[in-house]
Amino acid sequence: MPSTLPSQSSAVSLLFTSTVRVLFTTLIFTAGGMGLGLLLGIIAMITYGLAAGVQPDMRNAYRHVAIPLAVTIGCIALIGALYLEVRARRTRA
Repeated sequence: MPSTLPSQSSAVSLLFTSTVRVLFTTLIFTAGGMGLGLLLGIIAMITYGLAAGVQPDMRNAYRHVAIPLAVTIGCIALIGALYLEVRARRTRA
C-alpha cells in the first residue's frame, strides 16, 4: 500500500523541528554548564577555605560561579544552535 505522506515536509513541521532541536541543544549545554560551574565553584570554595583557614559558604558556589556560567554557556549555545540551524536550512534549500 503506497504512503499518502507528502515527500516535502510542511513549513510548520520544519519550523517546529528546528525549534525543538535548538531548544534541546540549548538545554543540554545549559545543564552541562551548570554542572561544570558547580564543580569549579565547589573546588574554588574548598581551596579558599583551606587557604584562608575558614569554613566557606558553599552557597557562593551556586550564586557566583554556577549560575552565571550556566547562563553564559546557555546563551552561547542558543546563538550557536540558531546559527547552525539557519546555515543547514539554507544549504538544503
